[in-house]
Amino acid sequence: MFYFVSIPIYNGFLMLGYSTVYTSLPVFSLVFDEDADVMSILSFPPLYKTLQKGRSMNIKTFCIWLWKSIFQGTCILMMGLFMFRDSFANIVMITFTALILIEILNVYTQVS
Repeated sequence: MFYFVSIPIYNGFLMLGYSTVYTSLPVFSLVFDEDADVMSILSFPPLYKTLQKGRSMNIKTFCIWLWKSIFQGTCILMMGLFMFRDSFANIVMITFTALILIEILNVYTQVS
């Protein structure tokens, strides 16, 4: 497509903004996090059973997250290039909008 020359799709401002927003939000969620009180934990023990068994964070979960990120990145770029072939000048806007929407959907589906 670019005659075998590597050209970044996103400019510095988009990369700076994306990394600033999506790396600062987890920090704020940790700052405002509070421990659950003992009565709530004892009232609902099935909610904490998977955490006690260590099923939330393991190599399988990591591999699933890795596969999802590779698949989503490939879909964003390939669909953006193939579906909007005539508007190549707008490929940055199309793919970045898709990236932001997919990140919002990822957060929405993972939060319980």
